Amino acid sequence: MRHQSIVTAVCMLAAFPLMTHAETHLVTVQTSFFAPNNIVIQAGDTVVWTDSPQLGDCESEDCPPVVLHNVIADDQSFTSGLPGDGWSFQQTFDEPGEIRYHCEVHSSPGQDINEFMNGRINVLEAEEEPFPINAAMTDAWFFPETSGQGFFIIIWEDQKLVFLSWFTYDTERPPDDVTANLGEPGHRWLTGLGPYEGDTALLDVFLSSGMIFDSPEPPVDTEQMEGASIEIVWAGCNEAVLKYNIPTLGLSGEIPIQRIVLDNVPACEALAKP
Repeated sequence: MRHQSIVTAVCMLAAFPLMTHAETHLVTVQTSFFAPNNIVIQAGDTVVWTDSPQLGDCESEDCPPVVLHNVIADDQSFTSGLPGDGWSFQQTFDEPGEIRYHCEVHSSPGQDINEFMNGRINVLEAEEEPFPINAAMTDAWFFPETSGQGFFIIIWEDQKLVFLSWFTYDTERPPDDVTANLGEPGHRWLTGLGPYEGDTALLDVFLSSGMIFDSPEPPVDTEQMEGASIEIVWAGCNEAVLKYNIPTLGLSGEIPIQRIVLDNVPACEALAKP
C-alpha cells in the first residue's frame, strides 16, 4: 500500500509524546505554620509559597515586622532566601519523591510537620493525559511489516465517531487454481464504526456482501459480526495501536499502525494542542 520512499519517511518520524498538564499549588505562610503543610502533586507541578506582612502587636503601620519567615528545603536544594515578610517564592518539582522543607527561623530539618513549622511535598509520577483524537487523523494507516494491507480511517468530530475500512487477506491462501474476475482471490475487507473518547476508539465490526462491480443490483447486505470489536488507541499524530477481536473465528491480536504519508501530521499537531 505504499511506495518505498514513503516507508522511509514514515520510519524516520519520531513518536510524539503524550501530553501532560502542569498545575500550580498555593501554600500560605502563617505565623507559625504552612497552610497546607502536606500536599501531593505531580512531577512538573509548581508550588508557590506566599508570606503576608506581619506587624506585631502595635497598631501603627510604621511598626517594624516582628515575625520573619522563609522556606528552605531540608536538603538545601531550594530556598526563598533570607527570612523576611511580604514575599512570594515558587519552585517547580520535576522528579518524583518526598520533599521536606521548613522555616529556618522557627524550625529545623526533620521535625514533625504537625508540631513545628515544617512542610512536606509528595511528588508523584506525572499522569499522562490521553492524546486527543481529532479530524486530522483521518488518513490511510498501515503496519510496515504487513505492507499490502492497511486501513482507511475517518474521524467525524461532530458525531464523535470513527469509521474504519480494513483491507486485508483471508486467513489462508486460496488454492492456486482459484481465480477472480476482478482483483485477487485472497483479498478481504472489513468495516468498523464506533464512538471515541480521549485517545481511544471502540468499533463494532461489519461484513458487507452481495454486490457486484459498479452496480446497484443486487443490493449490499451488511451485517455486524457477532462479538467482533476493534479498539484503536492513539499515542500521537503518527502512532497508534489497533487491537482486534473476532471470537467467531478465534482471531485476536494487536497491530501498531502509522500513516502511509505524513501530509496531515502538522494539522493534527495543531489540533492536538490544548
